[in-house]
Amino acid sequence: MIYVFIGSDFSILNDSVNKLISNLNIDNIIRYEFGEITLRDIIEEINYVDLFNEKKLLVVSNFSFKKLNEDEEKMLMRYIENMNDNVIIFKCIDESLDERKSLTKLLKSKCDVRKIEKLDYKMLHQYVTNMFKENNIEATYNQVKAILDLCDYNPDYTINEVNKLLLYKIGDTVLYDKDINDVVSRSTEKELFKFTENVMKKDIGRSINSFKILISSNMDVVVIIDSLAKQFRLLMQVKDLRYGKDEESLARLLGVKSYTIKKLYPFVDEYSHEEIANILHKLSDVDVDIKVNGFDKIELMEKFLIGL
Repeated sequence: MIYVFIGSDFSILNDSVNKLISNLNIDNIIRYEFGEITLRDIIEEINYVDLFNEKKLLVVSNFSFKKLNEDEEKMLMRYIENMNDNVIIFKCIDESLDERKSLTKLLKSKCDVRKIEKLDYKMLHQYVTNMFKENNIEATYNQVKAILDLCDYNPDYTINEVNKLLLYKIGDTVLYDKDINDVVSRSTEKELFKFTENVMKKDIGRSINSFKILISSNMDVVVIIDSLAKQFRLLMQVKDLRYGKDEESLARLLGVKSYTIKKLYPFVDEYSHEEIANILHKLSDVDVDIKVNGFDKIELMEKFLIGL
C-alpha cells in the first residue's frame, strides 16, 4: 500500500503521519530523505525480501512527484499495479498533484492520497482541543485560545508547543493555566511587536519585560535593535508623508501593510522629528558599541530602555 500526504503545515502533516504509523503497527520502519536516495532505491527496497520476511514500512520525507522523470513515473505506476504487502508513506512537498497525469489518476484510484488542508483559526482550535482529548487531558476552551494566542495562530508553531505541553503533562489529566505559562514559548514575532509598541509608548517597565522575554527566546539583541530602528524610521516617514493620504495609499507608497500604518498613527503626534532622530542616533550608538567596541549588548540595551 502507498500513502501520500500533501500539505504545507508540516507539524500537522507529521502528526498525521505519526498517527498512521502507530495505527499500522509495523515494527520494521525505514526512513529515507528523497534526494539522498532515488525512486529506484525505494522500489528495490520495498520489493526486497529479507531473511525473516518481516513486513516493512518505508517513510520517505521531502518527496516530490514533480522531480520524477518519465521512466521513474512508469516505474512507480508498474509497482502500484502490482503492490505487495509492504507500505510506503510519501511525505510530499508538492503543493498539489498534476491531475492530468496518468500517475496521479492511478494514485488516487489505488492508493491513499491525503491532502492536509491549511487550518483557519476555528479548525486549529478544534485540532488542538482534539490533541488534548486524545491524550486524556482536560483543557478548557479559553486555555486552548490562550495557547493559540501565544503562538500567534501559526499551526506549525502551535502544534510544536502543544506537543511540548503533552510531554510535560504525562501522567496528569488536567491542564492548568500555570502549565501554559511555564511551557509554551511566546511567538517571538508577536513579542517583538509588543516590545516595539511598549518602547513607542515609553512604558519602561513593560519594555524591559518584553526585552527579557525576547532574550530568553534566544533572539539576538542586534536583531531587536534593527527591528526597533526600522519602526522609528517608518514613523518618521509616516510623519512626513501622511498629509493628503489615507492609510491604504500611504501603505502602498511605503511598501508595508496598511495595518502597520494604522498601528503607527497614534504615535505620529507624540514624537517630534528631533525625538525620533535622537532615538535613532542612540540606537545607532548601541549598535556600534556592540559590533565594534564589544560592550555587553544586554546591558547597553537595558540602559537605552531606562533612558526612554
